[in-house]
Amino acid sequence: MAKLFPVLIDIEGKKCVVFGGGSVAERKVKTLLEYGAKITLISPEITEKLKQFILEGKIEYFQREYRKGDTKDAFLVVPATSDSKINEKIAKEAKFLVNLVEKKKINKLKAIIYTVPAIVEKGDLTIAISTEFPALSKLLKEEIEKFYGKDFALYLKYLNKLRREIQRKIPDDKERQKIFKKIASKKTVSILKQKGFENAKEEIEKIINEV
Repeated sequence: MAKLFPVLIDIEGKKCVVFGGGSVAERKVKTLLEYGAKITLISPEITEKLKQFILEGKIEYFQREYRKGDTKDAFLVVPATSDSKINEKIAKEAKFLVNLVEKKKINKLKAIIYTVPAIVEKGDLTIAISTEFPALSKLLKEEIEKFYGKDFALYLKYLNKLRREIQRKIPDDKERQKIFKKIASKKTVSILKQKGFENAKEEIEKIINEV
């Protein structure tokens, strides 16, 4: 199998069409909503959770089978029906990104196919995990989530705030880079892991005061 290229895509406000109304489609819709997608769902039948999303006005819904032209103007397409032939038709029609659940015949399709990795999010930190074994990806995700906990999210939030202040106060780019390397160093991260965010923050404040 070819080595996969990990991609992070801004889908906020973008039209994403999901076909299917089962548990897989539900999971896809839930994830897309978390990233601000504008979702159109097409399926004759749907789960209770999907019905809830519709009642809450979170997604647009058409209660019917797939029709040719449904993928028009879509930024992202998710063929998640229980019929592999229909999924393939949808993927062939789509002009942009396609999250094809089934991997069979993938090389014969002209659409831009992508896979969704296991995702770890801690504040401003996003880590994508991809293996040939979903169970292993899930295990790795759980381990990474433990390793990069709440303190790491606080650390990143603090660094982003500090970065803007340093950019505003220090015009020289080389001087800024020196400071950035110190406040995001192995030493600082080690303190963060061993002693927590407050101690890491104290170390960073010492660095800033020395400037």
